[in-house]
Amino acid sequence: MKAPMPAPKLIASQLELDESAEHISSESHLALDSESNSFYAYKPRTCLIQLSTEHGDYIIDPLVIEDLSPIGSILADPAVEKVIHAAENDLIGLRKDFKFRVRNIFDTAVACRLLGRKRLGLAGILFEEFGVQMDKKYQRCNWENRPLSPEQLYYAQLDTRFLIRLRHRLHRRLQERNLASLAQERFARLEKIRFKPERVWKADGYLRLKGAQELSAASRRTLKELFSYREYLARKTNKAPFRIINNEILLRLAREMPEDIPSLLQLRGLPSRFKGKGANKLLRIIKRSKS
Repeated sequence: MKAPMPAPKLIASQLELDESAEHISSESHLALDSESNSFYAYKPRTCLIQLSTEHGDYIIDPLVIEDLSPIGSILADPAVEKVIHAAENDLIGLRKDFKFRVRNIFDTAVACRLLGRKRLGLAGILFEEFGVQMDKKYQRCNWENRPLSPEQLYYAQLDTRFLIRLRHRLHRRLQERNLASLAQERFARLEKIRFKPERVWKADGYLRLKGAQELSAASRRTLKELFSYREYLARKTNKAPFRIINNEILLRLAREMPEDIPSLLQLRGLPSRFKGKGANKLLRIIKRSKS
């Protein structure tokens, strides 16, 4: 079922953020989540921050607010417990993009794992615990695009709306099974997590593509050149490499090595960017790889 919920407070200005932070800072529990454009960008960034308290839900747009330090102060406050589901990626992103340090964490995914739950996806847990249905298609939407649709805002709100209630249920179960201390040890480790370096490109990465080892030596040389060119375009346009051209097409180009425009355009699934001027560039790369 679609959960009946009051609309979240969308925070898209400095004044709104400052006023909301005053209310949030007095809470003892704060549910936290974030959304990024990692499925689309070469260098992803945090595009949305969701917060929920016992009394309301907040969706912060960090793309239009210059100073997010009021939220950073709350996240660093050990007097406020931050409830997060599968916290690692959120903590890394918030640390990398805003230098936020999050203290006093309760990770509901970690708690579920300790309690023996096999499936740890939030959508499944919310359905089992509260009968709430989440639409998974928004897991991989581009959160950098504006304006956000009502469906996106609803999905984002659901990510934190029930986390505090879930936390209380899990905490009781952990205590009943004498697992609370162990859980606290696991939560404390999350405070020390470090963000990973930016995407590291390896020149021999083309050899790890599925099917690369079955290619002829000439086709592998072509694949290497095409792989490098894709990386260049991904960096230049800040797009995820597979959104420039996916691995399957890359391998097919290397295997067939088309020699002219008609042969190239017959390749099924060729992205539109390579059907115009980009076609000549691909042909030059393939020709060069043969020499």
